[in-house]
Amino acid sequence: MQAQIKQRLEQIVNNIGQLPSMPDVAGRVVTMVGDPDVAFNKVSEEISKDQAITTNVLKLCNSAYFSRGKEISSIERAAVTLGLKEVKDIVVVAATKSLLDKEIIGYDLAKGELWKHGLAVAVLAKNIANLKNYKDIADIAFTGGIIHDVGKTVLALYVQSAFKEIVETVEQKQITFQLAEKEIMGFDHQEIGEKILQKWSFPHILRDIVRYHHEPENAPEESKLIVSIVHIANTICLMGGIGIGSDGLYHQLSDEAIKAVGMKDAELENIYANLPDVIDQVSAIQ
Repeated sequence: MQAQIKQRLEQIVNNIGQLPSMPDVAGRVVTMVGDPDVAFNKVSEEISKDQAITTNVLKLCNSAYFSRGKEISSIERAAVTLGLKEVKDIVVVAATKSLLDKEIIGYDLAKGELWKHGLAVAVLAKNIANLKNYKDIADIAFTGGIIHDVGKTVLALYVQSAFKEIVETVEQKQITFQLAEKEIMGFDHQEIGEKILQKWSFPHILRDIVRYHHEPENAPEESKLIVSIVHIANTICLMGGIGIGSDGLYHQLSDEAIKAVGMKDAELENIYANLPDVIDQVSAIQ
């Protein structure tokens, strides 16, 4: 069984065409907004090339979470009113929903649970970045939060077949779920997720978030802070039962991540206590 799973996953990883796709406009917009000199109209023009994305972006711009109280009727107005970073986040939400808003069988996540979890991690990661005055990377924390578990969409079927062996490995060796995933199947959902983001041409910092969100201590030094922020948000959401699947009990909060972000015990307790507010914010992203 293990050999068959490993072989099949190797075939998928080595054949980029088998990995999930997303509208090209999303990758281009994420890259463009990473350039501090990019012009508003260039980003607006890029988004407007995709009619479906444009429609969904405008809908989200007027949602309770993103709206600034003014009706937004064009991408140009959205860019001016909300700012390019916020528009970029909205594009990622619009582009990834169809991929993430579905049943993830192997992880025992009903339809919509992975999507809800990703949004909650995104909102909480952004809140943490702002709380600790890392406002310049708050939008990256949001984007990374949405997509951090994208690898589960590929790995789910194989986890279902090997779940018993994975859990036995966790318990016998006292290791984390993703380490057991790798031992049994040759890959964990972080590695698969990184491959997906490579296909999407997403920037390295987002690839690092996806690749190391369960092991921030192993992230490259230049990405360690942002990976740690998403790690904390993800773990707190799992502790609070938001999108908790079959693997949710087998993840731990990294002390190194807490230190990297500078989180205090009182802040962590307050964030956990205010998780209902995060759920309300997620509900407002419609």
